[in-house]
Amino acid sequence: MLRQDPLTGRWVIFAADRSRRPNEYPLRQRDTSGADRCPFCPGHESETTPEILALGRPAGASADGPGWRMRVFRNMFPALVPADAPPDAATGPLLGGRPAAGRAGIGHHEVVAYSPDHAAAPHTLAPGAWTELLGVLRDRSRVFARHPDVRYVSPFCNHGPEAGATLVHPHMQIIGAPEVPLLAVGKAEGFARHRAAHGTCLLCELATAEERDGARLVGANAAWLAMAPWASRFPWELLFVPRRHGASLNQATDSELVGLGTLLVPALRGLAKRHGDCSLNIVIHSAAVDAAGEDEGDGAYHWHLEVLPRLSRPAGFEVGTGYTINAVRPEDVAAALRSDGKNP
Repeated sequence: MLRQDPLTGRWVIFAADRSRRPNEYPLRQRDTSGADRCPFCPGHESETTPEILALGRPAGASADGPGWRMRVFRNMFPALVPADAPPDAATGPLLGGRPAAGRAGIGHHEVVAYSPDHAAAPHTLAPGAWTELLGVLRDRSRVFARHPDVRYVSPFCNHGPEAGATLVHPHMQIIGAPEVPLLAVGKAEGFARHRAAHGTCLLCELATAEERDGARLVGANAAWLAMAPWASRFPWELLFVPRRHGASLNQATDSELVGLGTLLVPALRGLAKRHGDCSLNIVIHSAAVDAAGEDEGDGAYHWHLEVLPRLSRPAGFEVGTGYTINAVRPEDVAAALRSDGKNP
């Protein structure tokens, strides 16, 4: 069976029989040893850049020392650097008489160490800890959006070796980029086309339809819906959609962050129950920002959060064609996680 993602237009092949292949999910999980050598652990604060923000220390305690429960600092090996960094002098190949497009890698890149516990993981956080983490991500995203060189802000988590994590200690990251990525451009165009054609928000309509259908619904509360997407790229992928239409994380209210934390925890614990401390990415998708730091566009974009377990690797067909092959139907994922929620 083939299914098309209504948000991106991407096609996914579902081949449930492949789930019976030997070693279908053979990928590595986290090794939480080595806390004594971890630069993100308490007592090693001097091994990171100076902290920007810390929560948990008593009033008057010194910065860049232990006693914190969450800590934010610049990435020591950033993907993008502030404007005062030296430029790259390389020039691109000539195409049609002009060099290929390029620009300085100016931007911002921060780390959020969300627990002092080296062995903590997204599924071990309590709802209140998730709410606090989401609040920090929102507040830092607002700061990033005000930088004149930032057009897109991406908060994300690389958890585990198969998800791109190079350090075991639990952390999230935020990157502010000077160009809007193609995926965000494509989603924004899709939202705008749907609104122009139908007068409604594509994701609002999708969430309403999925809640009514129920087959792919994982959970819901007053502020959020969680579902296994119709055209999931990854086995056990999850999509979290706020009921209130808003363009970005920057617009989220405190009560909405409470609702998201409450819904995330049982879903993440259900994944861990099935697959252990598996590698996964958590990605927040928001609208691009304009030069004034405001959400770009006419308000058609609807922000959302994805949980992307990395239980299998793409092979030749996927890499060579852009198709994704998923061995698990989203209906089966949703049914399993709903069952876990009823029988914790």
